[in-house]
Amino acid sequence: MSLPIEDISKETIDAFIKATAGVFVSTGVQGVDLSGLVSLVPVNVPARNNTSAFPRVIAGEGSKTATWRTLLNINASQTPAAVGMDYSGSLTNFLEQDCFAAYQPVAKAGRVTLDAVAVARNYADALAVAELQTLNQLFIYQDEYIVNGQAWPLGTPTLASGNLSTSTTGGSIPATTAVYVTVSARSGANYFDGGGTIAATPATITTGSGGANTVTASIAAVKGAVAYDWYVGGSTASTQWYYTTTTVASVTITSVPTAAASLPNLPLLAQLAPGAGVAPLATPQVAGNGHPNLADTSFSINYYNGVIASTLGDYGATGPVTPGSGTSSGATFIDNAGAALTLVGGGIGLLDEINDNIWASVQLSPTAYMVNSLQGDEISKLILSTASALTFLPPTDADARTNLAGGGYIGRYINRAAGGVPVMIEVHPRVAPGTIIARTDRVPFPGSNIGTVFEVRCQYDSMRFNYAANLSPGTLGGGPRYDFEVRSNELLINRAPVAQAIAANVA
Repeated sequence: MSLPIEDISKETIDAFIKATAGVFVSTGVQGVDLSGLVSLVPVNVPARNNTSAFPRVIAGEGSKTATWRTLLNINASQTPAAVGMDYSGSLTNFLEQDCFAAYQPVAKAGRVTLDAVAVARNYADALAVAELQTLNQLFIYQDEYIVNGQAWPLGTPTLASGNLSTSTTGGSIPATTAVYVTVSARSGANYFDGGGTIAATPATITTGSGGANTVTASIAAVKGAVAYDWYVGGSTASTQWYYTTTTVASVTITSVPTAAASLPNLPLLAQLAPGAGVAPLATPQVAGNGHPNLADTSFSINYYNGVIASTLGDYGATGPVTPGSGTSSGATFIDNAGAALTLVGGGIGLLDEINDNIWASVQLSPTAYMVNSLQGDEISKLILSTASALTFLPPTDADARTNLAGGGYIGRYINRAAGGVPVMIEVHPRVAPGTIIARTDRVPFPGSNIGTVFEVRCQYDSMRFNYAANLSPGTLGGGPRYDFEVRSNELLINRAPVAQAIAANVA
């Protein structure tokens, strides 16, 4: 029982003063300033949230695949319409293609223990935090798969001795050294999740004189690939080590490695070490061994085909297949041969080439260019650095003239091939550097029956499912808990691959 202060004796108070000798910060007599819980997880998902270009639609009935039929463009093979008097017109030719896309579940799970909820009470709702962060991760992967999902294999790259050259300056490779090189291609899914194709058969070249040699390897771009893993060795064809990853189909080798190198600093590149030969969605994901892939993990049956794969893949019996193994989709593919963007006639040469190709093929203009921030920045710098770039200064407003904003961003590009149609330049974090996607959202051909070109079709969309928690004695997290996941069952429909274009191998 506590005593009133007036009943405490002078002797007791004096003893207390002697015992404490003052109150300091070190005694722990202090409050606790609980600032709010913050999250530093970026959730930038423009493709997933662009419901005008990629509307999310619930399918009318349950099915393992979406199926539609397409009349392909065979205008060039029609017989002429000019006939003589009293002769009938020639019969019109038709070519029909059955199209398929398979539904795939996309899911992320969460777990929160009852004790975690209890100890966070009145500070944060631990269950709500976990639910939101799990949903955010689902959105991130949906954004990635809409662009980069890959259900057909890229195929093994081809590398020959003719793809190699050597120089006597710029490196540290000794004279007359036999250098062995091989390469593995990465799909867009591999760029963000890890994995790649089986490596090419190694090629070799012998350096010249001197001790400052380099070796350059260069191949044609692989259709559907956005990056390349290079492996180098200096003794036999079977001892290559991981050298680097490039977003162009070439590399300059300045030294011969004796161990796997670190990954380069590329935006959002998967931090899984190359060479594991592990499927992109394998569980658990394991680190690579630094040697070339022995299995093709450039695709997965658990992916649906995103914009790149559904555009470049050939029409096959059950959906898109590896280019060259089915009926061509007619899409435009441009290998920029490792060249950088250049300014031509006040415009960007590669964008003009894309526009020219689409116009020549289907007389349409892209709606948007989907680019990485690096290419978006480069386009702006190229155009704004020319003498033809316009600067507008208010003539009379002194405040406006002395508080100008520096810099500029080119948000639209004029399609000269289509008579001056403006095309949006969209920055997408999950478009790999070195790749530009020209996306056409409208195909207004008479009788086309295409309301939207792309469609994210769902059996169910972004729902939460709760699991029952089983007793797991002796296991961390095995006690009372909330187990749940958020998931969707979806695919991407691309009704007009012929109206799309992919430019790759851009420095």
